[in-house]
Amino acid sequence: MQPAIFPTGADDILPPPRRSVWSVLSEIIVMAIPFATGAIIVSGLHLGKVAILARAPQATPLELQSMLQPAFLLVLALMEGLAISNQVFSARSKNNWPRSAILPASWRMSGYALIGLSLFAAIAYAVSQYVSIEDQLFRQTLDYLPLYILSLSAFVVFDIFYAAMRGQGKLARSLLPFLGLAVLDLATTYVLLTEYNMGFEAVLIGNLVGPLLMLPVIVLLLKREAGQAITHLKEQVKARTTQLLMFVGTPIALTILVGSLSAAVIFPVLAEFGSEYASAFLVVMRFRVSFMIPAIAIGSVIAILVNQLAENSTPTARLQYLGIGVPVMLGFYGLLTALLPFWGDDMIRLLVSPSQNTNELRAATDLVMQGLQLTFFFVSGAAMLQVVMEQLGRATQVLIIAIVTEIITGGVVFYAQYVGHDLNMAIWLLCVVSGLTFALFLLQFAFLLRQQGRRDAV
Repeated sequence: MQPAIFPTGADDILPPPRRSVWSVLSEIIVMAIPFATGAIIVSGLHLGKVAILARAPQATPLELQSMLQPAFLLVLALMEGLAISNQVFSARSKNNWPRSAILPASWRMSGYALIGLSLFAAIAYAVSQYVSIEDQLFRQTLDYLPLYILSLSAFVVFDIFYAAMRGQGKLARSLLPFLGLAVLDLATTYVLLTEYNMGFEAVLIGNLVGPLLMLPVIVLLLKREAGQAITHLKEQVKARTTQLLMFVGTPIALTILVGSLSAAVIFPVLAEFGSEYASAFLVVMRFRVSFMIPAIAIGSVIAILVNQLAENSTPTARLQYLGIGVPVMLGFYGLLTALLPFWGDDMIRLLVSPSQNTNELRAATDLVMQGLQLTFFFVSGAAMLQVVMEQLGRATQVLIIAIVTEIITGGVVFYAQYVGHDLNMAIWLLCVVSGLTFALFLLQFAFLLRQQGRRDAV
């Protein structure tokens, strides 16, 4: 497919071919601060919801949230595929085509999202009606699945518009509606769960309230950023967004989808060791997601800065961001992981308090946390490399690595349960697989550096 041709809107002067290490790092860090703040809000939303559910009078809401994690990852796959494609589109509008195109592109991506979520929910509803399951927890999970998917629709659309703001590098002004979204979501869930004893319905309503109220705000912010609409760009927008969805969005979505398939194995298998271990794994995984935030933020900023460069920029201009930012962040994460035993327990205590109702969950969480410590470095490093490569033309290679490693992940957990019946073995094997994944991504990053030195990635 030939790329769509836009009228040029670039007046910006390219950065000098050679800059100091501190100059490059400072540019990345300054842009990453609001980016990481936004990611912290997302993490706070997820961790806050886990903390609320862990302290609920009944254990069922947290167990259902754990069992619905594969469905959440399925929705996340759709959301990230569309949002990252929109982010790349927005970033490239900085120097390669008119900025006004980002608004129709965002609406187009949102339409695709609603169609996809409606299809997922319809399939889930059909399955819940015609599949008979005796286990009570699995039956409840299946019954809630269609509503859970639909409850996330407003957040998906919000994130697509938020991604367009990220691509423009105008993230700071969109943090307030994002913070409002998180506060409204958590407050609604807490009040309905504790004051009205609504159970898991509180989670569903909370998922909707925050995004629905804040969506008009983020749309208005993006409309102001886009400026006056140019109607004759409709066909170019359609062609360019289709191209990005094919070569960026689809591999990203499939990569996350592969991860959701392994989660579909991991959570039920861990539940065989005891339902508290499935919940403990969810708590540790959400903590690890928050730990990954700076790495993902830096990786996204590096990719955005490279994509914002005009298409005729020099290899030196592209490599200065990749060759400095990534190694520095890997070293920083090595240090953070080494110090994790000195501060990680405080974070776990915030999520799961050692009370009479949560003693078993806290003990299981401590065991899983101790066993998976190394994965905090491996997964964070791999996530940063993955974000960079997905947005710079190596999304297909990332997908292949994900398929291989996720199949291995599901296989080793299944083996530990049904052959070895050993939780410690399962945790150790998960560490080995995460290390292998990091090594493969590091190798692909070396290929990316060589590729960027020769030509444009996409």
